[in-house]
Amino acid sequence: MFEEHVLHLLRKYLGDYVHGLSSEALKISVWKGTNYLDLIGLLAVSDCDPASSGDVVLKDLKLKADALNSLKLPVTVNAGFVGTITLKVPWKGLGKEPVIVLIDRVFVLAHPASDGRSITPEEREKIFEAKLQQIKSGGGNSWLGSLIGTIIGNLKISIGNVHIRYEDSVSNPGHPFAVGITLAQLAAFTVDDKGNETFDTTGALDKLRKSLQLERLAMYHDSNRPPWNMDKKWEDLSPKDWVEIFEDGINEPAKGHEISKCSQPRSYLVSPINGVLKYRRLGNYERINPETPFEEAHLILGDVSLTLTEAQYYDWIRLLEVISRYKSYVEVSHLRPVVPVTEGPKLWWNYAAQAALQQKKMCYRLSWSQIQHLSHLRRRYIQLYACSLQELSDSNDYEIRSIERDLDPKVILLWRYVS
Repeated sequence: MFEEHVLHLLRKYLGDYVHGLSSEALKISVWKGTNYLDLIGLLAVSDCDPASSGDVVLKDLKLKADALNSLKLPVTVNAGFVGTITLKVPWKGLGKEPVIVLIDRVFVLAHPASDGRSITPEEREKIFEAKLQQIKSGGGNSWLGSLIGTIIGNLKISIGNVHIRYEDSVSNPGHPFAVGITLAQLAAFTVDDKGNETFDTTGALDKLRKSLQLERLAMYHDSNRPPWNMDKKWEDLSPKDWVEIFEDGINEPAKGHEISKCSQPRSYLVSPINGVLKYRRLGNYERINPETPFEEAHLILGDVSLTLTEAQYYDWIRLLEVISRYKSYVEVSHLRPVVPVTEGPKLWWNYAAQAALQQKKMCYRLSWSQIQHLSHLRRRYIQLYACSLQELSDSNDYEIRSIERDLDPKVILLWRYVS
């Protein structure tokens, strides 16, 4: 039974970002008696190399184009690659020893998204799903839910060799630029009150005590730099090609290090830094004294060097303007008519009015008929949602989703609480 939840968690946390994590492509079997876990499949993506007993190893994964959608930025993934994801599960000590997640070589190349005015129905649906994610709560208090909470709260994670690059030839016309973040290593694990590594069996998700160690975190910004010009299409690159292109500059260069085909001098906004972050959050039952901070973070950094040139400054001003316009658009995209202006001018005038009212929060200017409509809508939604909670019928799900499309997430959440 537990292997089904392993598959569910893999698909839940990775399915939105990588290709190939389907029930057909990913098969997990737990051998009875030996407690061994082998990964079989991912044939459509890459060969899988089962490691030691109890390990799940995913290799050479390709990122989805919408992997950055959750950031709500005018950015889309042009190409992305993950070298290996290793999941070490201590089946004999599950719930007593940490599950270890090792991620190596995360390479992402992003570029500006297409103009929002040409948004497709599929993209509109993804925006709606992202809105619903804001109001969803966690699972129940079952034994299995508690066990999974303990496992997730005690995850030991190590991420190495990360390079995320954004190339932009649109935001500042005539002045293309590239912005990138590189990271040699990030390690996170659970600690006790004294800062020593531990395993918390009493509400690890409720009260968080984590230590994060950074190695060579850097951010660069290359002004007047055209996009990378590749001899091959990104989907045709081999894993070796990905490493050759993206790994340059992540780690300290070794003697005799060969320069990659895309290697160019970088202009660092933040030069490579090392550091340790210790984070502590009190659990709900620990928040007795209001004078005691509910959350604390202590950050220790090595030498920090920040540099900003005039050209970089103007690139960022242009980029922030684009991001601001895009976010304003996304907030009202669900109100946008699907017909051209020439075919529905009244719909577009209505859209302009509703968008202005929603963005400026001018709710007091609603007409009496609109107030009546919202009141009836509220009563209908509460009735439908209450029935769905009692599992009386699944036939109302479509009507519930139709109502939610035109509502602000805060309004949806309020109406659900009333139910």
